[in-house]
Amino acid sequence: MKQDENDWQTAADELRNDTLLQAAVVDEHRRIYSRYFLHDPAANHVLPVMTHAFRRLEQWRVFLLLTPWMLSRLFIPDGAPGWRIPPDWQAHNRRDRDYQVIGPTFELPLLTGKQRAHLNYSPAIGHYLLHPLILSMLNFSCAEEAFTAWNRVIETRNRNIEKLQKRNPLQQEITRREFFRGIFNE
Repeated sequence: MKQDENDWQTAADELRNDTLLQAAVVDEHRRIYSRYFLHDPAANHVLPVMTHAFRRLEQWRVFLLLTPWMLSRLFIPDGAPGWRIPPDWQAHNRRDRDYQVIGPTFELPLLTGKQRAHLNYSPAIGHYLLHPLILSMLNFSCAEEAFTAWNRVIETRNRNIEKLQKRNPLQQEITRREFFRGIFNE
């Protein structure tokens, strides 16, 4: 693993292979499950640990991570993003610490818009960002149900964005009248 001057530890060279990276993420989260969530009544023990919808977005490898305790989006950079890591989250300070789901917040400026995600660290993966999507997994009987639920959230969001972008001609005309009334009535 490589560490930059801001203490960001990137994934090991062998994890530059996308398939190997996803396998390492699954293995690491299975280990986390066994150590921290195996007997947790808030975890859904029928759900697997798996990745889904992998893609590259600029310098980031982005994918969904399903676990028995949450559905999240992970952002793993190809190289160090140049952000300063808080002292408590530097690799040497996290190695023997308990797993923490949500670390400090960072903002990713991406072409698709700004994303907020939480810093996380694993000795097997290095530093990465995690954006929690669903934190209660108890209502799902299988992975497909969880992904379908998240797809419905995305579809609803997209419909709402589309509605907001449609212009109402009557509202525009009223707004113009109100605007000009203030100018010409003085």
